[in-house]
Amino acid sequence: MSLISRSAAVIALTLLGTAGLVPTAQARPTWDTTPVVTHRHPTPPPKVVDLRWGEHPRFDRVVIDLRGKVPGYRMQYVRVLRYDPSGKRVRLPGRRHMEIALRPAVAHNSQGDSVYEGPKLRRLDLPVLRGVAFTGDFEGIVSFGLALSRRADFRVFVLHSPNRIVIDLRH
Repeated sequence: MSLISRSAAVIALTLLGTAGLVPTAQARPTWDTTPVVTHRHPTPPPKVVDLRWGEHPRFDRVVIDLRGKVPGYRMQYVRVLRYDPSGKRVRLPGRRHMEIALRPAVAHNSQGDSVYEGPKLRRLDLPVLRGVAFTGDFEGIVSFGLALSRRADFRVFVLHSPNRIVIDLRH
């Protein structure tokens, strides 16, 4: 395949992927510590129903379970974890903290009752992951905090059927 043909094929697949006809890869290609931001605008906003974690030989994994389409998200290291909207400090052990915000998303139903079944505040003793906190469900943003033993490289990707966002924290 010539360079021009290969370039045309890549452009065509990219355009088809952005039109929603071909699934696009959602994984961050490398392990890194820089913030990750994606923009999506599903209607209606998905419901965030759970957060779970596990230890693997080379990384700790956090999985956020969704009911509905995948929302946009922002993941970044922060100095201090805070509850949204109060601004009160989240008390979790750990030398580093990561904030996760899903937008648009909700963790409640139309009557205002919580549909989130995961932990609100949990201390853990994994190699990197030391704690998780549900920090907010306010104005279309659902947020979480992760307490870590150190600043770790991480990767983020999306899995489907059911939809979920996966964050791996390298040991």
